[in-house]
Amino acid sequence: MSARATGAVPLLVVVAFVAAFALIPAAVLIAHGVATGGGLGGIARVATDPLNERAVENSLSQGAASAALAGLLGFPAGALLGRYSFRGRRELLAVLIVPFLLPSLAVVLGVETLFGADGVVSSVVPAASSLGSGFWGIVTANVLYDAPVVALLTAVGAESASPALEETVAVLGGGPWAAFWASWGRPAILGAAAGAVLTFLFSALSFAPPLLLCGARCYTVEARVWSLDQIFLDPGSAAILALVLVGLLAVPAALYLTLLARLRAARGSVERRPRPLPWRSPAVWPLLAATTALALAVFALLGSVLWAAARPESPGGAAFSAFVGLFGAGVTTRLGVSTWSATANTVLFATLSSAMALLFAIAAGFGIGRRPATARTMRALVFAPLVVSPVVLSFSLAQFWRPVFGGESTIGVLILLAQATLALPFALPAVEVALRRVPPALRESAQTLGARPWSAYLDVELPLVRAGLVTAALFAFALSFGEFTATYFLATPTFNTLPVELYRLEGLRLTSYAAADAGLLVLVSLVAFLVIVRGGRRVEL
Repeated sequence: MSARATGAVPLLVVVAFVAAFALIPAAVLIAHGVATGGGLGGIARVATDPLNERAVENSLSQGAASAALAGLLGFPAGALLGRYSFRGRRELLAVLIVPFLLPSLAVVLGVETLFGADGVVSSVVPAASSLGSGFWGIVTANVLYDAPVVALLTAVGAESASPALEETVAVLGGGPWAAFWASWGRPAILGAAAGAVLTFLFSALSFAPPLLLCGARCYTVEARVWSLDQIFLDPGSAAILALVLVGLLAVPAALYLTLLARLRAARGSVERRPRPLPWRSPAVWPLLAATTALALAVFALLGSVLWAAARPESPGGAAFSAFVGLFGAGVTTRLGVSTWSATANTVLFATLSSAMALLFAIAAGFGIGRRPATARTMRALVFAPLVVSPVVLSFSLAQFWRPVFGGESTIGVLILLAQATLALPFALPAVEVALRRVPPALRESAQTLGARPWSAYLDVELPLVRAGLVTAALFAFALSFGEFTATYFLATPTFNTLPVELYRLEGLRLTSYAAADAGLLVLVSLVAFLVIVRGGRRVEL
């Protein structure tokens, strides 16, 4: 009984954190909106509003198109990365995940640089300009943002295949198709399906791409919630529409968590090494072509942002002069706050929020290890804030906790809590994956020798997974460093961040400074993941 209670306490701490700063504020916000908006009649009024119906259609259509294309592009690349080893594989895995860590604004800037008016690609192939704006511009941004995640989850599934089973199929005369279906194909498809559903979720919640690439006619439900509250000053309708948003995403979120649980079960605890890449085999050539296409797309995206950042601030100026101007007095005067202050805020929030996310992930890892039956419930709980959506999360935090904490002067605390809550769903899996590699016998031996459960966890298990903890911390840091949506809803000039500054620079048409800001965010995300990979640990999903 004592051991069960010991495992329950840290889980309750995590539950209390997520409930207090995500679920309860969102529930109170929605309940208040329904109560003041006319109850069921108010729900019917908001649900049947033509603009809201259009937002729901946009979320579904943009999400479905993005998920389908990301799945088609990411699956073959993930199959190659999961099955085979080659020089530069770890570095490629690191680079592929970088777009996912960037604020969506930076991805939008890359899409505009490539396919917008006078874009790098559209100036050569005019037909490609359709990818720089409107519906297809949004889908392009979503696919570039999420296709690498599909590839990585597919790779996780392909890695789980049993080499012995594949060899048995070959001995019995089975060809590549038989080996695919009997050995590695099913878990790879499972991973790709999980990635596609996650792409649908993030694309249905897309915020910045519709704002910048299309406008109000392409607003998703999340963007519509923002506009109702911030532009039309109708928080009641915004709260009711938030309920529609949660209902819209509940089923895909449950499906994603189910697929991810099956992927974990298929993978097990055995670490398998990819086999050498058979360059001369025609069977791998389509996989090579797809991987090359995805890699080129990601490199083109990152390269276009960095190229735009390196361009002179004005014709005839020096390269990288926009970086200097970004930190100069001119930008400070236009924005009312300096880039130095925004950079300091960004680093501070990312550091503290990643530390909080890691501590809660460590606590949850301890509780799950002692009470394995709670694993699925805890994963669903920490994933719930993503379903609530960043806009609704920040909206509810502002309404619920800002008066309690003391008003505008405590906005920084709310930003920190929002970023930590959104980073936790990604920090916990990395910690779990690392802990699964620790033999249970070590913990049991320590407890047999008199160590208390927490002492055995802190002194025996965690030191053995230090690299995994660093991975979780850096992943959470990079996500928080580039977090835009929730932060933008809460930010004030005093608590400005680089992603929010990027949006404001875009709005003021200060394109060269916006590009420099985006380039800085790309470099930080890229360095964070190169540190992980060169340190000997790959991204854990």
